[in-house]
This record gives sequence, structure tokens and C-alpha cells, in this order.
Amino acid sequence: MRALISLVVAVWLVSAPAGAQDVGRAQQLFQQGIAAYDAGRLDEAVRLLREADAIVHSPELTFNIARVYERMGESREAIRHFERYLREARPEGDERADVDRRIAAMRELDRRMRDQVMTTPPSSDEMTQEARVFFERGVAMFRRRQYDAALQAFTAAYNFARLPEVVYNLAVASERTGHTQDAIDYYREYLRARPDGPDRAYVERRIAQLRAPR
Repeated sequence: MRALISLVVAVWLVSAPAGAQDVGRAQQLFQQGIAAYDAGRLDEAVRLLREADAIVHSPELTFNIARVYERMGESREAIRHFERYLREARPEGDERADVDRRIAAMRELDRRMRDQVMTTPPSSDEMTQEARVFFERGVAMFRRRQYDAALQAFTAAYNFARLPEVVYNLAVASERTGHTQDAIDYYREYLRARPDGPDRAYVERRIAQLRAPR
């Protein structure tokens, strides 16, 4: 992320139509946004980058804002800014394919936030038939709010296939049934399996909330 932002800043500022004072202020906000991002202050980073964009707009900056929202797990804002970038920059080839992949991942994350659990099992090459049966049973029980039954089903699936999708659903079901430490442990296992997943920020927030004093 840092390398990407640093590379586009020169093009962005050179092509900026605003006056020297405005460009200077936008550059200051931009650098502050980079510093906030590097320090892990993502809310502050996206606010500063959006302020810079309001002064001197560019498709490249829109892309970087989308990347910060992506890291935050803010799927709808990430999608909105990625799509704006596609309209304005009209990238082609591998660059277009990369943005399309990021949008697809954010849409999947948005669906999961609504469903609360992962509803699509891994491919048959990764999951045994036994695991798939228990996985789908767990999803059905969860949708019926039968969380204890869902937890049992996901646990059975886990015994056959310790895949990220199963681990994530185990974390959510453990959380719903009051098994807080188990939920934390499963969320951490999920992050180890998918360290660069688009939902990392969301899962980290769930862990922090579960660990907070009640």
C-alpha cells in the first residue's frame, strides 16, 4: 500500500489543475494520510486522503482511498471507490483484472456480513463429502437461529476439514453460543489461515470486542 501511494503522488500533483496553495495543502494532507496508514490509524488515514481528494481530485487517489477502505473491511465504500476509479481511469489488462478481483472480494465480504456466516462451502477438491454435509447443515441451523445445533455441525465439519470457511463459521457460532474464548481462538486461527483476507480488519475488531471487559 505504501509503495502504491508514493508512486502515484507525483503524477497526481503534477497534473493537478488547482493553484499552488491548494496543491500544497493537498500534498500535506496526503503525506499525513500516508503516515496515519503506516501507523495503523486507518480511520484517520481515509479521512485525510478524502480531504486531499476534495482539494485536488485524481483517479489514482480514488484508488488509494478504495484500498484503505478495503483494508478496513468497509466493503461498500471500497466498492464505490473502486468502481469510480474504473470509470475515471479506464484501466485495461492486468490492472483492470486486479481491480475487478478486489471488487468481487468486497462484494463477497458484504454478502457474508449480511449472512453472518460463510454460506458457500469450499470446492469439492478441498472438502470431503462428509465435511460438506455438516457444513451445509450448520449453515441451515444458523439461519434458523439454532446456534447450538449449528456449532455442533460446524465442529463435525472441522473434524473432517480444517478449512478457513469452516473455522470462520465455528468462530461465529461459538460467539453466538457464549463460548467467548473459543470464538477468539477460532477467529485467530482464521486470520492465520488468511492473513491477507479482505475481512482482516473486521475479524480483528470482533476479537477486540470479545476481549473487552464486560
